[in-house]
Amino acid sequence: MGIKFANNAFATLASGINSSVTSITVTTGQGARFPTLGVGDYFYATLVDTSNNLEIVKCTARSTDVLTVVRAQESTTARAYSAGDRIEMRVTAASLAGAASGGGAVGGGNDLVFYENDMVVTTNYTLTANKNAMSAGPVTINSGVTVTVPTGAVWTIV
Repeated sequence: MGIKFANNAFATLASGINSSVTSITVTTGQGARFPTLGVGDYFYATLVDTSNNLEIVKCTARSTDVLTVVRAQESTTARAYSAGDRIEMRVTAASLAGAASGGGAVGGGNDLVFYENDMVVTTNYTLTANKNAMSAGPVTINSGVTVTVPTGAVWTIV
């Protein structure tokens, strides 16, 4: 549970929204480009209009093509957007901070899961392989070390 990521996720708004809307409907079928969210999961996305005005939102739920969001994140301002404007998953300061702090898992957890990616460890961690991993843990990784997770493996930082 915590912050989720997807590569190159984007969509266009199916209809316009005002600055107080917290449910954003994207064009049919495009919601599937974004991560599936469980209880306590979230991701950050950026709304972009045709004039390149930006607003960062925190998406706390996705039901097919409807995103439930908290508006005006990371010192951005909530504003109106038109049908056809974009919403994109981008790396933001808060998404990196969420990942570095353990993904904001609920219940006091501090787990962070990496799927088939490289990462640079900024703090000492112990990695424990789950049942899908190619090798067993735990393994202690020191600060400054790059970790490569094998294809098909899932490592959880605890």
